[in-house]
Amino acid sequence: MVARNLTLLSSLFFISLAFSQCVDKPQGAADPQNTTVPIPNLEGKWVNTEGRIIYWNKQISNIPEDYETAQIEIKGQKGAVFEVYQSLIPKSQGHPGRHGSDSLPKTALPLLGVIDWDGKSVLMTDVGDNTIYKCTITGANTMQCMVWESGDHALAGRILLERK
Repeated sequence: MVARNLTLLSSLFFISLAFSQCVDKPQGAADPQNTTVPIPNLEGKWVNTEGRIIYWNKQISNIPEDYETAQIEIKGQKGAVFEVYQSLIPKSQGHPGRHGSDSLPKTALPLLGVIDWDGKSVLMTDVGDNTIYKCTITGANTMQCMVWESGDHALAGRILLERK
């Protein structure tokens, strides 16, 4: 009986070992134990040079025609975490200066950011609001970003940020 149980346990062990070798980590998944991926330095001013954002305001959507652009400034990077300050730059005198029914802030909007374990993915969120940036570093001075915000003044879009 003991020999039979031992044989059964040995068989189960080898089956589980064989199965574990067949299951791969998802492609592109980062290993949190892997600390050899270099963390890029993202400090500096990044300007939105391409893309489109759609806004929701009072039950209608609005795709503005290039009346503003966004700029973020990344400061104080410590390893993979950093501070960000976002400001809007009018492209014309006719800039409405409003986000929904609210006036645009006169000062830069603070955000917090983190670089993922893969060294290429970046997440940023603004402080006191609910805008999220999900970015991919595509070069030393470029990031492709998806941006969205929920709530009464929701927005969604994709932009290309270039470091200037």
